[in-house]
Parts: sequence; C-alpha cells; structure tokens
Amino acid sequence: MKITDHIVEPLKIYDDITHTRDSEVTSKDEEFPKICKILNAFVFKVGTAISWLSILLIAIIVIQVLLRYLFSINLVQLEELQWHLYATIIMFGLSYAMVNHSHVRVDILRVKFNPRLQRKIEIFGVLILMIPFILIVIKYGVDLTEEALRINERSSSPTGLPYRWIVKSVMPISFSLLLIASISRVIRHTSYLLKGRKNGN
Repeated sequence: MKITDHIVEPLKIYDDITHTRDSEVTSKDEEFPKICKILNAFVFKVGTAISWLSILLIAIIVIQVLLRYLFSINLVQLEELQWHLYATIIMFGLSYAMVNHSHVRVDILRVKFNPRLQRKIEIFGVLILMIPFILIVIKYGVDLTEEALRINERSSSPTGLPYRWIVKSVMPISFSLLLIASISRVIRHTSYLLKGRKNGN
C-alpha cells in the first residue's frame, strides 16, 4: 500500500462524514490534486518518522522510574530529555493530524451548510486565520533558535542538557510542515470549487 493511500482514504471518510464530497466528482485526481498528494505524503512521512520517538520516550520514562524507585537516582538529563521528546512529538503531530483529518473539530454551524460553502469557510479560515498565525510562530521560532545558538544556550540546571537550540528549532521546523499542510488544504478545496463551477454546480 502506498503512503498516499493512507492519506486519501481518511480524507474520503472525512468527506463522507461531513457531507463535503461532491457526488459529481468521481476521479481521485480531480478531488485530490496531485500536488496535494505530494505535499501530504511528505508531511505524512515526516510525521511517521517522528512518531517512532514515542518508543524512545516510553523507554526513557521506564528507565527513569526504575532508577528513581529502585536505586534512588534522579537524573535531570532524563527529565529534560522527556519534555524535549514530548515537545517534538506534539509539535510535529500538528501537521500529521491535519493531513489525516485526525485533529479535533467542533462544527456547530458549518455542518448545516452546503458543501461549497463549507469549503469556502475552510479556505477563509486557513488563509485569514491559520496561515498568518503559522508565519508568526515560524518567525518567532527562528529568532529563538538563532539566539539560543548564538549564546550556546543550555539547561538552567548545572547537570541538564546542553544545546537548547535543538529543541527550540522544533518550533519553526514543525510549523513549516503545518504551513505545507495548510497550503495543501487550500489547494484541495479551491480545486474542488473550481471544478464544481466548471460543472455548473
């Protein structure tokens, strides 16, 4: 099974649930443009790779618990590494959830609208609200990372982890992926609307 299959199927299921699938569109390529498949596949690959950090995180937690309760040893490095991994998994999980439509949505009014209006609202929300916020976070994250790298920032604890710029770089990198996922969604919905107009819908 191809990676894009894991992406297309959840999107089809999501469309069926929210009644946003156009019955006139029968081609996968028409409903899900090729550029969107490429962008989403890239985000999906990165998200899948990052998800393996969960195993490392669990292992570190188990080791820390054993050291603390069996040997009365508390390593600050392990504690800090845990929240570094937590942050990385969660931040990269944002874009992964977006391309798979596995994020939480609370639709009260939107579900009552027709499919075209739903798509227009989605495009408006992404362009006017989401993308500007993402760009601000990326800019802020780059500044934080550069400053941490410039001063060689490390943990405030004497025995903590060095190279704080590594975990801070997660912010701009992960939000860049979220930007890619957002652009892909705008392209997909715009393509849907344009094809519907050509078909007279």
